Amino acid sequence: LQVTVTDPRTVALLFQPVLLRCHYQTVALDPPIVTWKYKSFCPTPPGDNGIVTSPGDVPDVTSPCPDAARTVRIVATKQGGVVTLGDFYRGRGVTILGGAELSLGPAAWGDSGIYICTVTSTQDLEGNNEAVAELVVLGE
Repeated sequence: LQVTVTDPRTVALLFQPVLLRCHYQTVALDPPIVTWKYKSFCPTPPGDNGIVTSPGDVPDVTSPCPDAARTVRIVATKQGGVVTLGDFYRGRGVTILGGAELSLGPAAWGDSGIYICTVTSTQDLEGNNEAVAELVVLGE
């Protein structure tokens, strides 16, 4: 099993459609389970207002922080042809297209963060089963 993300960092404008491209290769015959998970960026240090106004002002995501210090939630899961959305994403234009591409519909302020594409197959346990994409949503 090999999972990759085409664009590890995506910058999108507020209210514009967003597509995070995740691809996988597997020897399994049955379709795998695809899960997209969201993690907010690490909290900004004191004195930093955390407001992103231009592509050069992207948040520093290199400093690690524990999951307890950020928001973590399931965006969507796809098993076969059935896509199930996490509670926070119901009622939005969110889905998993093709094999594993996450379509967020119009980008919202709270969409900036780290997205993890995980592909699980009981028939193919070797290799790398997840990849990470960062999304930064900018205002006008």
